[in-house]
Amino acid sequence: MIRLLLASFGVLLSCVASVSAADRPNVVWIVSEDNSHHYLAHFFEGGAAAPQIEALAAHGLTFDHAYSNAPVCSVARTTLATGCYGPRIGTQFHRRYVPAAMPEGLRMFPALLRQAGYYTSNNSKKDYNAIEGEGVWDESSRQASWRKRSDASQPFFHMQSHAQSHESSLHFNRATFEDEKTATDPETVKLADYHPDTPLFRYTHARYLDRMAIVDQIVGETVEKLKEDGLLEDTFIFYFGDHGGVLPRSKGYLYDSGVHVPLVVRVPENFKHLADGDFGDRVAGFVSFVDFAPTVLNLAGVDIPTQIDGRTFLGQGIAMKEVNGRDQVFCYADRFDEKYDFVRSLHKGRFQYLRCYQPYLPDGINNNYRYKNLAYAQWREMYESGELSGAATQFFEPKEPELLYDCEADPHQVNNLAGDPQYESVLLEMRSLLQNRVKSLPDLSFYPESHLTQHAMGNPVAFGLDHRAEIAELVEIADLALLPFEEARPRLEEALKSPNAMKRYWAATACASFGLAAVSLASDAEPLVRDESMPVRIRAAEFLGQVGTINPQEVLIEVVNTTKNPVEATEALNAVVWFKDFFDDRYGVNRSDFHPIALGADIDDRLNYINGNPYPKKGK
Repeated sequence: MIRLLLASFGVLLSCVASVSAADRPNVVWIVSEDNSHHYLAHFFEGGAAAPQIEALAAHGLTFDHAYSNAPVCSVARTTLATGCYGPRIGTQFHRRYVPAAMPEGLRMFPALLRQAGYYTSNNSKKDYNAIEGEGVWDESSRQASWRKRSDASQPFFHMQSHAQSHESSLHFNRATFEDEKTATDPETVKLADYHPDTPLFRYTHARYLDRMAIVDQIVGETVEKLKEDGLLEDTFIFYFGDHGGVLPRSKGYLYDSGVHVPLVVRVPENFKHLADGDFGDRVAGFVSFVDFAPTVLNLAGVDIPTQIDGRTFLGQGIAMKEVNGRDQVFCYADRFDEKYDFVRSLHKGRFQYLRCYQPYLPDGINNNYRYKNLAYAQWREMYESGELSGAATQFFEPKEPELLYDCEADPHQVNNLAGDPQYESVLLEMRSLLQNRVKSLPDLSFYPESHLTQHAMGNPVAFGLDHRAEIAELVEIADLALLPFEEARPRLEEALKSPNAMKRYWAATACASFGLAAVSLASDAEPLVRDESMPVRIRAAEFLGQVGTINPQEVLIEVVNTTKNPVEATEALNAVVWFKDFFDDRYGVNRSDFHPIALGADIDDRLNYINGNPYPKKGK
C-alpha cells in the first residue's frame, strides 16, 4: 500500500511538473535568408517541394499574405526585433551609418520575454539598425540553443537564421555554371516575366530551388530536436523568410519578389486554444513583420507596449475572422549599401501601389554586391547591347512616379495600371492612403539620410514628432510630381526659392521627376547647384543634368571632394554613377577626378566601380 501511494504521489508530481512546463508556450523562429514565397510550391506555382515545411503547415496555419515590410535584412530584422516601422524610428537605411536609439521606453521584444521569465536565444544573426540595449538575449551565438537553459521547465523563445539560401549562394563563377549540375532541371523552371530566358538565368533559378530543399531539411532537423526533447507540442514554430529574394529584381526592391515572404506556423497540441482555426487552414489576412513581435508577446501572455506599431495575429483574444479581414500592408525601401532610392508601397487586397520618389533612377543602377551575381551582370550586358525587349527592359529604365499592379492577374508585376482610366479610382484611393501613411508616421526619409545622421538619431521618434508638420509639407511638395506639370509649376517655382532647404530639396527632386517636362524651371533651379545645403546641390544637379543645361558631374565631383560628411559623399556618388551609366557617355568620369575628404565603405564601393574594379584585392 505504501509503495502504491508513493508511486501515485510520484505520478502526481510528474503531472504537476508537466502542467507547469506547459503553462506558457515556447516559440521557435526558423528563418531562411533572402527568399520570397515564389520559391516554394506550397505558396507559388513553380516553387520547390518542401515536405518538412508543408508538414508544419498541415499541423498549423499557412499565411498567404505575409510581408517583410522591407526588402533587405538589416531593415527587415530591425522591424522584427522592434515591432516598429523603420521610417518612423530611423532604422530604414541598410547598413546604418549611425544606429538609431530605440523609441523611449521600448526594448526589443526578446528582452520583454526575458523580463517575463522566458529564456531567449539567438543563433545567431542580428544585423540591427537600432541600438540593441542590455538584456535582449540570454545567449546570442552560433552555439545558442534552448537546450542550454538551466531549468528544463523554463519557457523559451529561440530564433535561428540560416544562410544556405542567402544571395551569396548565387555568387558562383563561370566554371561552376559550366561544370556543376543542379538537382532541379533548369529546363523545367518557370522564369519571372521580367527575366530574359537564357541558360544562365535558368541555371541560377534552378540552383536556388536546390537551396530551398536544403532549407527544408534544416526545418525538419529542428522539428526533430524539439520532438526528442519532448517539447514539440508545447512549441509554436514559425518558419519564414527574412525578406524576399534573391534572383535579380527581388532583394532590395519593393515588388512582391522583394517583400512577400513564406510564413507557416505550426500550432502545438497543448496550445491549440491560442490559434483560432483548424490545422491546415490557409489565412488570407495580411500580416507583416511589425506584427511578429506583438504576436509572440501575446502568445506568451506579456503586455504589448504601446510604442509598437504592429497588431497581434495569434494568441488570446484573436479571432481568425478578424485577421482574415486585414487587407493592407505598408512597406519601405531606402538605401541598400551604396545604392540610394526612395520608394514606399501599400498593398491593399489584390493591388499593390508603389510611390517612387526618385523615379528617374532605374532599378538597375549599379550595386557592387548585387552584380556579383552572373545573371545580374548578363542582364545588364544584354540591355546595353540592345538584346532585350518588353518587360525585360524595365529594370534598366526610369520608373513612373506611381506604379499600380494587380498582383493576382500580374504576379510578377510588369503591367503598370497607374495610367489606365479603368483603375483611376483604385489609384486615387491608394495614393491617398499612402500619403496619409507617410504623413502620420511621420516618415523620416523626407529628410535625406545625411541630415538625419546629424540631427535625428539620438531620438528619431521625437525628431519626427517635432517635425511632423514640416514633413507633411514636404510630402505635398514631393507629390507635385503626380500632377500635370503646368498645374504643379507655380508651387514648384515658389518652393525652389523657399528659405527652407528641405523645401528646395524636394522641389528640385520633383523637377527631376518631371525631367524634360520641367525644363522651363531650369533657370530657377540653376542657383541651387551652389546652395549652402549639399543635398540640395545634388538634387539640382540631378534635374539640370537630365535636361542638359549643365554637366552635373562637375557639381557632384565638387560635393564628393569637399564634404566632410561621408553620407553626403555617398548621396552624391549615387548620382555620379547614374549619370555615368545611363546617359550615353555624355557624363563620363574617371577615378582620378575624385579626392574625397570623407571616408567610408560605400564611398570606396562607388569609387572602385568607377575605377572598373569593384572588388580590388587587398593591398592593390
